[in-house]
Amino acid sequence: MTTQKAYSRMGFLYLVFSLAVLAVQLLLSLVLYTYFPVLYDSYTVLTVLSSVSLYLVGLLILPTGAKLLFRNERTVLEKHSMKASQLLQAFCVTYLIVVASNWIGQMVIGFVESFAGTVIENPVDDLVESVSPLVLLILTGLIAPVFEEWFFRKILVDRLVKYGEAAAILVSGLMFGLFHGNLDQFFYAFAIGSFFAYIYIRTGKIHYVMILHGLINITSSVVLNGLLSLVDLDSFYAAATDSMTLLRYCLENPVGISALLIAEGLVYCILIAGLIFLIRGKKKFYLREQEGQTFSGEQCKTALLNAGMICFILYSVVYIVVESFYL
Repeated sequence: MTTQKAYSRMGFLYLVFSLAVLAVQLLLSLVLYTYFPVLYDSYTVLTVLSSVSLYLVGLLILPTGAKLLFRNERTVLEKHSMKASQLLQAFCVTYLIVVASNWIGQMVIGFVESFAGTVIENPVDDLVESVSPLVLLILTGLIAPVFEEWFFRKILVDRLVKYGEAAAILVSGLMFGLFHGNLDQFFYAFAIGSFFAYIYIRTGKIHYVMILHGLINITSSVVLNGLLSLVDLDSFYAAATDSMTLLRYCLENPVGISALLIAEGLVYCILIAGLIFLIRGKKKFYLREQEGQTFSGEQCKTALLNAGMICFILYSVVYIVVESFYL
């Protein structure tokens, strides 16, 4: 099978997956709206059903589809273990990547908002604010990392890495970012998806990236947001305009201020550690040259410029545009 054909088949497979998920979720919403309006008004119920339907559809389509389209052709990656200290370093670097790519994403979104004259809502904010911490922990810290890493790393990389590591990493990250279906999550999902693909290729063990994915989600969505929920940020920023007012606010709200200091301290410690680990370990990053493979840029061009990938990307872009500006 040629490189272009392999990537085209994978693109069409994930396009079918995306369309099936959309159809099932629309059907579930219609059923709830028609017959169970009380449940339809519950954001938690909608979130749980949406997540469960996504992963069930993925289980039905992706493993079977990959086996049929690739005739069980898959690369068995070399297995290498990571020490606990290496996993911690990878977590810090991942968090640094999340913050840096999210900052870039917010700049792009700000430009788009000013150009379009509208505000693009962040669905993650609604999720964190509307769903209980326990449900959030289970969905984002346990269920999502397992299924998403299986779908977007294990199934993808195992079938595509033999056509070039660079292209497999790029496509894994790009498809992961696009599948999130919104502009806010695209940038950091693309960045960490690519980094996770690299780690999976180097270790050959999918549970490492599942653990990292879960830790990142728990840190961002549960721990930090839980701490920040203890302080009224609007009141804090309003008080910060005057030193005496700020001092009075801090004395009157010791719990909230303590939570804010812990959250900010934790973030800065992780970011500084991530930057140090990234600088110290950058020479260890490499892409293995495979016999008969063209250079990385040509690999990526071939991986993206084919019918299946173009259709998947176009569908995803249209979905993001509709989600951002019309819903």
